Amino acid sequence: MAENTHDLEAAVVSDSDRARHRRPSVLGYVPGFVYILILYIIGKFVISDPRVTLFDVLGYRLSWVEVLLLAAAIVAMTEQIKVAKPGVNNTTEVLLMGGMAIIQLLLFSLGAAKVQALGIFDNTEFLLLTLINLAQTAVAYQVNAATLMRTISSS
Repeated sequence: MAENTHDLEAAVVSDSDRARHRRPSVLGYVPGFVYILILYIIGKFVISDPRVTLFDVLGYRLSWVEVLLLAAAIVAMTEQIKVAKPGVNNTTEVLLMGGMAIIQLLLFSLGAAKVQALGIFDNTEFLLLTLINLAQTAVAYQVNAATLMRTISSS
């Protein structure tokens, strides 16, 4: 009877390990700020004035910019949670986040340099989105490194 219990525990541990170490799909590697960038570009073409009230909820007026910045902050926090799994090397995800931050910084810089095709990225809203992305990427690097160090030292 004791042998059956041991086999059952081994099977449960094996199933949980398999679920925890499952490779994410291709969409799991896509940085969240890709979606924020897409929303920003769509909003730029659809909404003529990004500071006009979009929602009025109980006297609180929210503009498109405020909703987008809120979404960016939420995405930044979820990106940090994504790389904070102990025992899992999320270096690829962090590097892709950093790549997205570099792309945003490049778009803002070229927009600020008055490259005509990239003029939509030369404004305060996009600068704030870029700063949020850069900050969350820096924190994600630190969280991933600390998680990996903790995992290595406990092994």
